[in-house]
Amino acid sequence: MKSFRLGRLEVQLDGSRAVLVGRIDDSCKLGEIASQLPPGDVVLHTAGVTFVNSIGMREWARLLRVLRNRGVVTLEAVSDVLMTQMNMLSEFQGNVQIPSFHASYVCPACGYEASLLVDALAYVEALRQLRAPALPCPECNAAMELGDFPERYMSIFRK
Repeated sequence: MKSFRLGRLEVQLDGSRAVLVGRIDDSCKLGEIASQLPPGDVVLHTAGVTFVNSIGMREWARLLRVLRNRGVVTLEAVSDVLMTQMNMLSEFQGNVQIPSFHASYVCPACGYEASLLVDALAYVEALRQLRAPALPCPECNAAMELGDFPERYMSIFRK
């Protein structure tokens, strides 16, 4: 495994898989990730991304374009902040595989709020129709609801 920093972003590489933790902002040039990954299909694990600004999104889009030209790009456990940003840009729709992502949920029964991991493969048909799956509350086990507009998380799944 190889680790390096790009500004405020920690990158851990293990073969064709990269784990990103930290901030994607004007302090990091994400092209370095592409140069370190082997050609072909890649997996980017982004659950640890805590912040993305507009310059960071520009770098993210550039990175994904380069990686898509080399093979299939799978984004697993996409962080809440990255997911909402990607849903604002039509460029990402249908261009990457997303088996799981984090989304803001709230429990109407007990008021608990959390960013929960959504299994996009299990709920793909609902996501395409902008319907958020009801997930069990970790506190009271009642059905939690999406705490935001569905378009902020699910537009990327529409065909």
